[in-house]
Amino acid sequence: NVIKLDDNYQYALVSGPNRDYLWLLSRTPTIPDAVKEDYLNTARSLGFRVDQLVWVKQ
Repeated sequence: NVIKLDDNYQYALVSGPNRDYLWLLSRTPTIPDAVKEDYLNTARSLGFRVDQLVWVKQ
């Protein structure tokens, strides 16, 4: 389920069938802080627990 996608397809917020799975995907190894916060705010507003996200270094 694609929750949010930017106009240039650089970032996407994707969930599983319930609120147990959430991914913030990026075409680049890093995500600007402003973009990350915007997408996390969207996830929070939909009831996702973003404090449990695991951030992977690329």
